[in-house]
Amino acid sequence: MNLSIIVPVYKDKGGLEILLEEVKNCFSKIDDNIELIVVDDGNEEAINFKNETFNFDLKILKNEENKGYGYSIKRGVRESKNDILAIIDADNSYKVKDLEKLSKIFKEKDMSMLVGKRVFKYRESTPRIIFRKFLKQFSSFIFNYKIKDINSGLRIFKKKDFLEFVNYYPDKFSITSTQTLCYIMTKKTIQYFDIEYEKRVGKSKINIIRDPFNFIYLILKVFLIFSPLKFFGGIGVFFISLSFINILITHLFFDQIADISSIIFFTSGINFIFFGLIGEIIRLKIK
Repeated sequence: MNLSIIVPVYKDKGGLEILLEEVKNCFSKIDDNIELIVVDDGNEEAINFKNETFNFDLKILKNEENKGYGYSIKRGVRESKNDILAIIDADNSYKVKDLEKLSKIFKEKDMSMLVGKRVFKYRESTPRIIFRKFLKQFSSFIFNYKIKDINSGLRIFKKKDFLEFVNYYPDKFSITSTQTLCYIMTKKTIQYFDIEYEKRVGKSKINIIRDPFNFIYLILKVFLIFSPLKFFGGIGVFFISLSFINILITHLFFDQIADISSIIFFTSGINFIFFGLIGEIIRLKIK
């Protein structure tokens, strides 16, 4: 298998040397064509390895300013030479030995994406544990799909599948989550494999106050893009049901019918369903 490994680097240069050494060791006995693409995402001190030799092709891409994790991955994908791609972070939270295992599994089985399901080797803070569980349960409920790890940063996938949704991927916030949800909505095959996840070098870029709202917005946005009728139709059915409940309650308990509020609820529900139909027509036209 010819594999291109994409490593976005921003303020994680301390772990990059360790990662390069692990790639040397893990892939040295493999006959496959390995390409390592390091994307320097606007670091003040440029990444350079002029005096080192590697047993794989090394390509360094430089963003003149910090463009974001998603932008760096998209650039690495576009400039990769192989049809099978992998991403891994440079903060040493993921192990290259696990990437090697994933590459062997991906080579043997037919799938669109293989995701490393993180098994934490350290104790997270309670807010982060709660946030991670909520994110998994909420996204699994909305998409009616058991998502084992929505935003793992260690995954292998086919280049053509990734590029199919490249216009949907954000430059900064959670390209991995968006990719997972796009694949689910288009019924692409996703499999998971347990990997070790160590405490990262440096500070996590996830903001426990702001990012839960960003994730909820992202999940609802992707669902709306791929299934507008279900999104607006569900809201419409809720308002129509609310109108009938309102009629029933006001009739039973107040011996009258709140006709104005019931009409507002009912017409709002019809409008939402109408929006969903328009969205579905637009989606099918541009598909």
